[in-house]
Amino acid sequence: MLNTKSTKKNKVNYKITLFFMFQLSISVCFAETGFPGFDVFTSALKMGLGGAGFLNPSPISSKLNPATSDSGRYFSTSIIRYQAGITSQSAGISFPLKKGLGSFSVRHISYGTFAGYNNEFQSTGKYQSADTWFQGGYTQQVKELPLTFGTTSQFYSSSLKDHQIKAFVISIGGEFIIKKSQTIIGLSIRNIGKTFSGNELANGSFNIESVLSGSKKLAHLPLTLFIDGILSNNQDEPEIFLGGEFKLKNGIQMRWGTSTRKIDHNTKQDFLRSVFGASGFGFGFIAGATVINYGTFIFGTGSTIHGLEIGIRF
Repeated sequence: MLNTKSTKKNKVNYKITLFFMFQLSISVCFAETGFPGFDVFTSALKMGLGGAGFLNPSPISSKLNPATSDSGRYFSTSIIRYQAGITSQSAGISFPLKKGLGSFSVRHISYGTFAGYNNEFQSTGKYQSADTWFQGGYTQQVKELPLTFGTTSQFYSSSLKDHQIKAFVISIGGEFIIKKSQTIIGLSIRNIGKTFSGNELANGSFNIESVLSGSKKLAHLPLTLFIDGILSNNQDEPEIFLGGEFKLKNGIQMRWGTSTRKIDHNTKQDFLRSVFGASGFGFGFIAGATVINYGTFIFGTGSTIHGLEIGIRF
C-alpha cells in the first residue's frame, strides 16, 4: 500500500515537473529570456527558403532587411501550422509613401490553450499564451545612387497566463544594388528593443542581430540565389543561410533553402533526416494580380511545419 502511494506521488511530481518545464520552454516572458518568438517564420514564402532571403521583399516576414520592399501596392496574408497546435497568422501591406515605400503588418502567434496547475497539482483553470507584433516600416532610395535605406518599428506584446510584457523594437538596414551583375548586397541591424511595462517576472533581453545579405540573379538560369549571415549577441559563430528561388514559365515558382543549423538539428537517426533536416521547400503560382505560395520546413527530427500565403497586387 505504501509502495502504491509512493508510486502515485512520484507520478504526480513527474507531471508537475514536465508541466513547468513546458511552461518555461514556450514562454517568452520570464527573466533573461531572449524572446525566441522573434525567430519564428511568419511568411510561408520565406519558410520555403529555409530562413534565407532577407533581400526577398515581403510585408509580413520577420526575416527581412528593412531596406527591402516590394514596389507598388501589395497585400499579403499567411497562416503557418507549427507542431503542438502552435499557429502563426500574419497580414501586411506595402504601398507608395511620399518619395519611398511604406509598409504595415500585424503578426500573431498563438501557442495554444493550456490547463493551469499550482505546486500541488490542483487545477487553476485554463489560460492562453500568445505573441503579437504591430509593425510599420519605411524605405527610400538615395537620390542618384543605387543605395536604399529603410527602418521598421514594432510594438511587441507577449502574454503567458498572468505574465505580460510589452516592448518597442526597431531595425535598420541598407542595400546596395549592382544592376550590371544583377546583384544586391545588404546590411541590417535587427531587434534593437526596450521593454517598457510588465511585472518583475516579465523581463527579458533582446537578441540583437547583425545580418549581412546577398542576392544574385543568374544570367543563364531563371534562378535567384540568396545568402545571409547572421551574427547575434549571444552566439560566438555566425549562422549562414542559403536559398534559391526559381521563376519558371506560366507563373510557377519553386524555392529551397537550408542553413548551418542543419548541424545542430542533425539527430543522426537516418540519412534522409541528416540531409533534409533544417531545410525549407516551397512553390508558388502567379495568376494575374494574385500570388499563392506554399512552404514547408523540415526539422532534424523529421517533423514538418506547413504554411500557405496569398498575396494581391492592386
